[in-house]
Amino acid sequence: MSTAQQRLDGVRAQIAEVLEQGQRMRKGDRELQRAELASLRMLETEYAKQAHREAAAKSGRSRITRLRHGGKGI
Repeated sequence: MSTAQQRLDGVRAQIAEVLEQGQRMRKGDRELQRAELASLRMLETEYAKQAHREAAAKSGRSRITRLRHGGKGI
């Protein structure tokens, strides 16, 4: 598994935790505030792009399309 995919999985786990348990927790005089959901969503998008690029590079697929002109010039 690639680094970007591992990070993506971690961010998705954090998003699930925020959605299930809430943004803030208070226990006695202590308070825990998790990462903002909007920030996690931005990280998720970025890591998903990186994971896709890594997977494409690993498969050997080139994203460059070369056009060849076979006829006479215009």
